[in-house]
Amino acid sequence: MILISFPPTEAEVNEFAHTWTNSLVSEDYEAAFEMLHFVATYPGRSWVSNPNELKACISNRGSQTPIEGEPSYTVTGISTASGELWDNYLNLAPTYERYPGCIGRLDWWLPLNGEWSDLQASFDIVKAEGGAAFVLVALRIP
Repeated sequence: MILISFPPTEAEVNEFAHTWTNSLVSEDYEAAFEMLHFVATYPGRSWVSNPNELKACISNRGSQTPIEGEPSYTVTGISTASGELWDNYLNLAPTYERYPGCIGRLDWWLPLNGEWSDLQASFDIVKAEGGAAFVLVALRIP
């Protein structure tokens, strides 16, 4: 799990998101999964419980199972993706707390198969021993 400072800065959150995305570009789903803080129960339950589930959600554009007629997807490098990038959402406001220990939210768009897509990774930023960590709470098309 990657830890950033508490309270976190916008620069640290963006660095995490870029590093996580680069792991997906390299198809290193184990490394991408290991960067996350895993939460087994609600509130703030993790969207995936292992690297294979993470890979399935990427390959199937947010679904755990293949969608008939859809190609298999891979994450494209941020700097090489074509099309329109939507604004990512970050909330680190001191008053933000969806549940105890949740201190922020990041909604991060992912480029797939060479273009910006409508697949969004949503992270809760949570207090953790030694800093703040990221819980992947959704990987879907909103």
